[in-house]
Amino acid sequence: MSSRASDLIQEIEVNDKQADFIEAAFYTLTADGTKTAALIGGIGSGKTFAMALMMLLSKEELPRAKGQFPCATVTQFKRSIFPGIKSVWQDNFGLRQYNFKTGQGDYAVGRKPPEDWDTPYQEPDNWENCIAFPNGWVIEICAYKMFADIHRGRNDDFAIMDEALLFKREWLKILEGRIRANKSKFNSPLHWMIMVFSSPPYGQGDWMFDIEDMMREEPSRYLFMQITTRDNQAFLPSNYIDNLKKKLTPLEFGVEVEGKRLSKMPKSYYSSLDERHSDVEIDEFFQPGQPVAACIDFNAHFTSCSVWQDLGAEQRCVMGCFVTDPDPDKDMSQTLATELLSRLTPYPNRTIYLTGDRNGLNASASSKQNNDGTWITLYDEFTQVFEDAGWTVYCCPLLYNPFKDETYKLMKEVLQETRDDGLHLRFHPYDAKSVMVSMQRAPILPNYTKDKRSENKKDEDQQYATHLSDTVDYYVVFKLQGGMQIDNSGGGSFDVGFI
Repeated sequence: MSSRASDLIQEIEVNDKQADFIEAAFYTLTADGTKTAALIGGIGSGKTFAMALMMLLSKEELPRAKGQFPCATVTQFKRSIFPGIKSVWQDNFGLRQYNFKTGQGDYAVGRKPPEDWDTPYQEPDNWENCIAFPNGWVIEICAYKMFADIHRGRNDDFAIMDEALLFKREWLKILEGRIRANKSKFNSPLHWMIMVFSSPPYGQGDWMFDIEDMMREEPSRYLFMQITTRDNQAFLPSNYIDNLKKKLTPLEFGVEVEGKRLSKMPKSYYSSLDERHSDVEIDEFFQPGQPVAACIDFNAHFTSCSVWQDLGAEQRCVMGCFVTDPDPDKDMSQTLATELLSRLTPYPNRTIYLTGDRNGLNASASSKQNNDGTWITLYDEFTQVFEDAGWTVYCCPLLYNPFKDETYKLMKEVLQETRDDGLHLRFHPYDAKSVMVSMQRAPILPNYTKDKRSENKKDEDQQYATHLSDTVDYYVVFKLQGGMQIDNSGGGSFDVGFI
C-alpha cells in the first residue's frame, strides 16, 4: 500500500467489516492476473462508504490508470449510485467536483480535465461518461444493458461496480476479459482487480455467491464478504435498526438488515423464471398516468395482491402489497385496500381494476346484507375503500380459480415467452421483489401442481410462501380471457373460463 493510500485510511474511521475488507483486498489477494473482491451489504451497512473509499485508494495506488464502472445504464449510475459516492467524498475527505469556471475542485466529471492534469496511459476517446482526478486516474461509466458487446475492445486497469445484483451473468464474460491493460506499469494489488459491491440479491444477481465458492478454492484470487446493518451500528442512530424493523417486511428485514439468503427451490414450479423477467429500466417502468390492476389473493391471515399495468404484449408487475394483521375496525380485505391506496395515492391516474381469487366473492365474517338481500363480499369491501377516496373501480374477479395442472403449462409458456400472441411478464426488481421471491420459492409436486404447504406452516414467513405467486397465475388467466369488459351501467363484469 502506498504511503498516500495509508494516509487516507488513517484520516477516517471505519467499522470492523470495512477494515477487514480493505486489509484483505491489499494483503490477501496476491495472485497474478485478475482478482475479484466482493462486498455485499444491505441498508445502512456502510457498503457505499467502503466502495467510495476503495475508489480513492485505487486512485492513489494507480496514478494514470483507466478503469471502468460497469452498470446496466448510465442513468442508473448518475441517479442511484454517484450521489452516494459524491457525498462520501465530500463529507469525509473534503473532495468537491471541479468547477471549470472557477478552476476549483478535486475531480472532473463528464469533461476532459484541465490541461495541467495528468492523463491516463490509455486516454478515453470520449470523456462524456468519465470521472478524472489530477494524477491521471480515470474511471469510465460503461453501460451494458443495450450494447454489451461494444465493450469487448476495451483495455482497462481495473473495474469497480455497484448494485451488482442488476448486472447480468453473461455480461461478466465481457467485463472480465477487459481487465488486462498496462501489465508492467503498476506494482499494486489493486491493479487488475474487479471490485464488486451490491445490495443483497433476491434471486437476481445470485452469481455473486459464486465468488464465495471460488474463494474457497483460490483465496489469493477471490474475496467475498457480507456486511450487515448491525456491523455498522456504531455509525448509525441508536434506534435505526428498530425503525427498519417497523417499516420493512420480515422478508426485507431478514435480507437487507440481517443478511439472510433466500435459497432457491431445487425444483421450482416456475422453472422458466429468470433474470430477464426483472431486467427493466427502473425509472420508466411504472407509468403513473396509466390505470393499474390489482390481482388479489384473500386469506384470513395473509391477504396480498400484485399490481399490474397492461402495455399490450408486455404485462408489468409494478409492485407487491400484503398485510398480515387487520387494522382496528377493519377486516383483512379493507386493510389491504387501505395499504394499497396509500401507496398509489401520489399518482395522477385514479382508475383501478380488481381481479383475482374467486374466494373474494364470499362474504366476510363481519359482512352485512345489501338492500337487495345479497351479502357484501370481500371485493365489495375492497372496492368501497377506493371509491370513498374518489377512484373509479372496475371489479372483475375470476368466477372460479384456474385448474392447477393447466396453470403450470400456461405459466411455463408465458415465462418462456414462446406464445404466438407475445404475452410476457416483467417485474420491478425492487417494488415487486416480494412477488418474484414468492415465485422463486414455489416448489412443484410430482403431478405438476404447486406445492402450497408453506401457506399452512406456522413457522414460515408468509412472504416466503406461495400466496403472491398465486396472484400472478390469476392475473395471467385474467388477461388471456379478455381482461376487462365494461357493462352499460359503468360497472365491471368478467366471466372467465380457461383456455
